[in-house]
Amino acid sequence: MDIRRKHHYYKYIVKRHLNDIKAHIGQSKNEMEKSYYRTHYAAQLSVYAKALGVQERILERFIQK
Repeated sequence: MDIRRKHHYYKYIVKRHLNDIKAHIGQSKNEMEKSYYRTHYAAQLSVYAKALGVQERILERFIQK
């Protein structure tokens, strides 16, 4: 994946999707729902990090900006 495609993929797909999952965590009504969304977030973070060729902690740091 060239750098422009990675940037587009990150900006328009990865960041928005992971932020949506984080919003669901905040809006969860009970602990079971929160647990589901936390697990989903961790799994998606791992997949996206692997696809972009970066470490999960680095990707998570950029998501929070």
